[in-house]
Amino acid sequence: MKNPSLSLTTQILLLLVLLMIGIGSRFLPHPPSATALTAVMFASALYLRPHLTIALTLLLLLWSDMTLGSYELPVMASVYGSFLIIAGFGMWFARTKNIGGRVLMLASSSVLFFLITNAAIWYFTPWYAKDISGLMLSYSLGLPFLKNMLLADFLYTPALIAALALVFSSSPAPKTSLYVS
Repeated sequence: MKNPSLSLTTQILLLLVLLMIGIGSRFLPHPPSATALTAVMFASALYLRPHLTIALTLLLLLWSDMTLGSYELPVMASVYGSFLIIAGFGMWFARTKNIGGRVLMLASSSVLFFLITNAAIWYFTPWYAKDISGLMLSYSLGLPFLKNMLLADFLYTPALIAALALVFSSSPAPKTSLYVS
């Protein structure tokens, strides 16, 4: 998919739409960790300038965390950091045409989030023994969350990207591209 060169106004409108999709997916009933956040990061990287993708990531997390409530600061930092890395994966995803590479980036996003955040929960909360068995327990108890995130990422990402492709294919093609193909 080639990235269209959208006007700044269109990009800001798209950012707001993606923000609402991401926030909505966190507020509507859903299985734990089964949100459209990764899909929003990957879709935004296809259409928005990189700094807007980063801004969207932070806005989405801040807005929903301010409403849903916060948790231990170091754990929050691991969640925010993980999603910033996922946004970076999304930017790589936007530049590659290789379907295998895209699938690998999407799966890697879920696995990386799982590894980083579960290690942070193990280390920064009193819930687990601070040894290798406590870390392994944190990971084993987190497997249902990883499964949910993988399923959501592989459902929402292609659906959102396909929907945006339909929206933008109905308008005249821009003459320039934000990215070199």
